Amino acid sequence: MKLLVDHRERNMLKLIEDICEDIVVMQLPVGDYLLISESGGIIVERKTINDLMTSIRSNRLWDQLLRMMKTEKVAEYSLKRRILLIHGNFKKYFESINSEHDDNLIVSWSQLMGAYMEVIYVYNTPIIHVESDIAFKAFMKILIKRESAGKNDKLPSAKWYRKPAKADLPVKDRKKYILSSLPYIGNQLASNLLAHFRTISDVACAQVEDLQQVPKIGKKRAELIYKMFHL
Repeated sequence: MKLLVDHRERNMLKLIEDICEDIVVMQLPVGDYLLISESGGIIVERKTINDLMTSIRSNRLWDQLLRMMKTEKVAEYSLKRRILLIHGNFKKYFESINSEHDDNLIVSWSQLMGAYMEVIYVYNTPIIHVESDIAFKAFMKILIKRESAGKNDKLPSAKWYRKPAKADLPVKDRKKYILSSLPYIGNQLASNLLAHFRTISDVACAQVEDLQQVPKIGKKRAELIYKMFHL
């Protein structure tokens, strides 16, 4: 992994010099850090709390994010990910500008929350907040580690996974276990189906109208069960 650091971030080098073997300081056209992996570059724009709030009020933030969105390559490396990193403590910042009054705090936080939503939904850029230098170092370390292992590119694990039934599970409970595995059919509806039809075979052979006779099984669920066994 190679890390390109914008020359304006020289003061942060001591924090990250031991987390990446290949670090190069240069002038980046966008962003403050460019992490280069085998599958592409990850650009990170770091902003202190003061810089963030100032850039929101001056609209400079939106220009920076737009340029990041439009930039496809930096230093000849194709970009695959863009991150806005917020560095600092908002409570300390608001206290420093004498915004302890509830009305002032609501205005400040509302402005910030609106900006966050604009960044995420309009500019399609994820936000990560680090409150301290240690948190910043941890972020950079984990980013490098996950990108090296390809963990930020993997697909989510299947959500329908269930623990295997015990070998000595009684037949009645095993039937309920099997039926409860159907989409949108939990243990209670599985019990209702077995109480009405007694066997899984009868459930599988039932028509939509018959399935609707079971308590809590409406037309949509009945159609779904029928399709699972017939299509």
